[in-house]
Amino acid sequence: MRILILEDDRATAQLLGLLLTSSGHTIVHALDGTEGLKQLRGTPCDLVISDVQMVPMDGFEFLATARAEFPRLLVVLASACADLHVRIEQHAHKPFDVVHKPFRIEEVRRVLGRAEEALAVQASVARAPAGAGSRDAGGAAPDAAAAGLARLYPGPAYAQARAGLLRAMAHAGNALLVAEPGVLPAELLELWRGAAGSGAPWRVADVGRDAEAARTLLFGAHGAGPVVETARGGTLVVLHVEGLSLEEQGHLLAHLRSQPPTRLIASVWRDPDLLLEQGVMDEALYFRLSSLTVTLPSLSARADQLDALFVDALRATPAYPFGATDVQIEPVALSALRAHPWPENFLELRSVAAWTAARMRGPRVTLSHLPERFHRARLATLSEALGSAQREHLERALRLCPSKREAASAMGIGLDEFEAGVDPSGPLLFSIGSRTAPEPTATGPAAAGHKRHPSILFVSADEELRFAAEAQFSGLGLEARIAADGLQAVAEMVLSLHRPRIAILAGSTAPFDDLELVQQLRRLAPGLVVAQVGTGQESEDIHSFPALESMDLFPVMIAHLLEAASKA
Repeated sequence: MRILILEDDRATAQLLGLLLTSSGHTIVHALDGTEGLKQLRGTPCDLVISDVQMVPMDGFEFLATARAEFPRLLVVLASACADLHVRIEQHAHKPFDVVHKPFRIEEVRRVLGRAEEALAVQASVARAPAGAGSRDAGGAAPDAAAAGLARLYPGPAYAQARAGLLRAMAHAGNALLVAEPGVLPAELLELWRGAAGSGAPWRVADVGRDAEAARTLLFGAHGAGPVVETARGGTLVVLHVEGLSLEEQGHLLAHLRSQPPTRLIASVWRDPDLLLEQGVMDEALYFRLSSLTVTLPSLSARADQLDALFVDALRATPAYPFGATDVQIEPVALSALRAHPWPENFLELRSVAAWTAARMRGPRVTLSHLPERFHRARLATLSEALGSAQREHLERALRLCPSKREAASAMGIGLDEFEAGVDPSGPLLFSIGSRTAPEPTATGPAAAGHKRHPSILFVSADEELRFAAEAQFSGLGLEARIAADGLQAVAEMVLSLHRPRIAILAGSTAPFDDLELVQQLRRLAPGLVVAQVGTGQESEDIHSFPALESMDLFPVMIAHLLEAASKA
């Protein structure tokens, strides 16, 4: 749907807009009723969600004016006032529905579902003229349909699913879609409806969203509800058809056999053969549909290609600011994305992408950019974590050195070991045990005056702070390892031939809490000097410093820690 948001508070409008776009809707925004009317006159919308308290034209004035000019426009009023329903009763013009602030996802989705049903009923009145357009009997614009499917189900992960959908769209008969919740967005049905290329009715009932409401639309009180009646001779879409009883599925099949014939597109959320065996699906209905079955895999079934899918979702987000620049997903963040079960599939993917895009400061996704529920995700095994960190570490050395041989030399390993370590199927070169190489000692005439400073590990989820700290360490001539989160910090410690003796924790250390990470680091490097920045917590064995609002005090902090490390 195309939805107009009337809201004079930009932050509230942005929050609601993210929710709506993550559900696949297109939004426009206006600050008051007057501007909203101008938007509607320029480009019609399917639905308006309007704040009540606005100036110079409030929500009720807008409702009255819009209703006179656009009689079929669906207007939803939004307010934090407890007496909203009382105020509505006092006005002659009633809104289509109401939502309360602060917005709740469940309430907004309920209103959107009602609006989609109302628009479907409205569409039954406005029939397209016969012979309109230039589509042939096989459907409309296959190139446009293919482009639309590539946008909804991007990349090679869904190539087979797209091909199946294209065949189904070109087919005039029944079809069965097998898809978990969230895999079938509303845009797919709109695309399919457009590909049908005729003025025949197209009706949708979603049993999974509200089974009782769907039953009323399908069957009414006498066996044939408004959706079934108005779909005759056209297409009836029943989502989550297994939610109907066997008797209701039989009634549905009987209506499809009546004249004029009606095409049925149905969806089930799991294997239809299993549903048949369990007695959940009517056998006659199943065989009526099974001649053309398309299975759309869930995101969890495509976890190995989730990085490409997530990048596509990021770039499709209005808040994404980096254009066609290559996007990198840090290993820990990618592990968290793959470990997540994605119960809402593409609906959730778009929501998480919108959240992430709004927090990115560069074309690199870290664990801190993802919502909180992802922060406790772990890699499947420690070996997998070490392998991923090892490859990143060796590839970083290769970027800094002119050849593999020099990179291997800088790492203190042989060329064969280096090449094997970069290979995803190669062996682990480092272990969690003691150091793999002794600390170097200075020899020769300059040995007496040579003093090696200890290496430092700096951990921060703030990308700008990491860059600033790296520049400071370089200016001070210190060796430092930079990590974006707790798991990368452990990897840096494990992979270091000469392990850091100082660790600075500045902010979030997800997926560990601060004390857990300190324990892990000190297990690997006993006697490690640890500093926390900006926490305000005092501890006997952890140095505490104020937040680094500027880098002026950074050298003083480092000098203090170097002195502490020399005494440890």
